[in-house]
Amino acid sequence: MKAFVSELKVLGLWESTVVVQFSEFARTLDPNTGNGSDHGWGGNHFMFGGAVKGGRVLGRYPSDFNEGDADNLALSRGRMIPSTPWDAMLLGTAEWFGIPPADMDIVLPMHKNFPAGVLYDKAALFDQTPFA
Repeated sequence: MKAFVSELKVLGLWESTVVVQFSEFARTLDPNTGNGSDHGWGGNHFMFGGAVKGGRVLGRYPSDFNEGDADNLALSRGRMIPSTPWDAMLLGTAEWFGIPPADMDIVLPMHKNFPAGVLYDKAALFDQTPFA
C-alpha cells in the first residue's frame, strides 16, 4: 500500500482517491474443532485516502466478548452482532464522489432501512470533496 500511495502522490491523485475495503461476512472469535473459525456477522472494514479523516475507529466496540454482555452484541461461540451495517461508510463515500441525493436510492438502495446516525455521511468521513 505504501508504494501505491507514493505513486498516487507523485501523480497528484492522492487527494482525489479513496480505497474502501469490506467483506460480506466475518468470522467467529472462538475456534471451531479444526482450530479455524466459522463464518460470523460482525467484521472489520477500513478505508484510506488523501481526503479521509483517518486515524479513527468508528462504530461501537463491544464492552465484553462473553455471551450475554451488557451491550447484547456477543452471542455463543464468539459470534458478534454488528452495531453498524457493513455499508455504513458507503453513504459518505457516494456523497464524496458527488452522487446527488435524488440518485442515492439507485446507488445505495438499502440506505433508507437504517436509522439516522448509523450511516456515516461525507462530513464524518472526509476533510474535503475533490469533485465539488
